[in-house]
Amino acid sequence: MSVGIGGCAGRSAGGTSDTAADDPLTLPSAVTTGDLPDGRVRLVEPETVTLLNFFTTWCRPCQREMAEFRKLRAEYDADALHMVSITPEVDETLVEEFWAEYEGTWPVVMDPALTATERWNANRYPTNLLFDADGTPAGDDPEVRARTFEEFDTVIEPLVAEA
Repeated sequence: MSVGIGGCAGRSAGGTSDTAADDPLTLPSAVTTGDLPDGRVRLVEPETVTLLNFFTTWCRPCQREMAEFRKLRAEYDADALHMVSITPEVDETLVEEFWAEYEGTWPVVMDPALTATERWNANRYPTNLLFDADGTPAGDDPEVRARTFEEFDTVIEPLVAEA
């Protein structure tokens, strides 16, 4: 259930077989303006298809992906597709500026302790992980290797239709 992508650096994601719903993880929201949540954000939402995007502000592929994620957010209601972007960076101002510049419209959280990064072995950027409505990694490997809206949509749409 994967489509091809390359990242900035690091190891491949994977190594998770348990459902994410078994042990819910929350992280603090980095940007809380407008409709974006204040406080902690649950990374994998029960009964909702979830896309986790691990990124950094300096990663060029991550920057290019932002437009594709905006299209996904416009295509799918938040009740159908839960999207969260996760950064290991500690400079909240830098993350807020990045989110404003690239017009992020979904929750972004900070993971400076690398809790989520280590849980899902997301050690390269970007890494995108997809979970079905049961919180189970989609396919044999939850990593979605996609670059464009069309590639993401091909993988996400059947899961949303099934949910």
